[in-house]
Amino acid sequence: MMRVTFWGTRGSIATPGRATMKYGGNTSCVEVRAGKEILIFDAGTGIRILGLKMLKEFSSRPLSLHLFISHTHWDHIQGFPFFLPAYEARNKIHVYGPPGRDKSFDSIFRGQMDSDYFPVDLGDMSSNIEVHEVRKRIMIGNLVVDHFYLNHPALTLGYRVSDGKSTVVYATDNEPYEGSIHASGKKIDKQIDLPVMLDERFVDFLRDADLYIGEAQYTNEEYEEKKGWGHSPLETTVRFAVQANTKQLALFHHDPQHTDAFLERMVNQARGLVRMYGGKTKCFASREGQTVNLP
Repeated sequence: MMRVTFWGTRGSIATPGRATMKYGGNTSCVEVRAGKEILIFDAGTGIRILGLKMLKEFSSRPLSLHLFISHTHWDHIQGFPFFLPAYEARNKIHVYGPPGRDKSFDSIFRGQMDSDYFPVDLGDMSSNIEVHEVRKRIMIGNLVVDHFYLNHPALTLGYRVSDGKSTVVYATDNEPYEGSIHASGKKIDKQIDLPVMLDERFVDFLRDADLYIGEAQYTNEEYEEKKGWGHSPLETTVRFAVQANTKQLALFHHDPQHTDAFLERMVNQARGLVRMYGGKTKCFASREGQTVNLP
């Protein structure tokens, strides 16, 4: 069984308060457990709570963790300095992420803990932290982790995890190429439109996933004013999920302006879109503390 738990579901900036109590205000962090393996996707503020829970659960037992960073914007790395298992020498932590445009992933990841920003250097944490740039398929036990470059201002990776029976795709901060101002609209040849082709490749990456954790930060109306910011409108995320025949879609990376009530309306809209497209994908809004079991 693969067990997926959401520890942070918000995008851009943490939003604590009464209006976000149901779905949560912590930024991106998702835990995936499969057998003895523990994978974590992104280190937003939600990873702090996950770390506290792990210290209590494992007590003095050593941990082996694999942390996959989608990209190094603040809301996806800002919780790592507060992830307490990373300060314990007995724990082994592998951190994976994409190379930067002109810097290594290691240097960018360390940068947020420069003394100008934070009092503790990454080197002052556990010596058992290894940082890796993702360039090929990764094998962890019987798990296979594949990656896909997404359409976002920073180099951003989506991840697909499979144990041979169940598959989870984590793909946040992705804008559809079709309609994006980043899409040139140029033709590769007379038959192929580049933006459409790239979106189709993304759909193939999602194909038949048991759970697609997909960013749907904007309504269609909001997206019209925010094209090029690197995020998706609800309609596109749902349409891609249906086209890929995904079994479940967890709406993720909730906009800071969206209250619990607003998100519930978006879920209803998403379910209506699934019906309109003739799909069977089960849609729900990801919620802090929520666990999804994939048998």
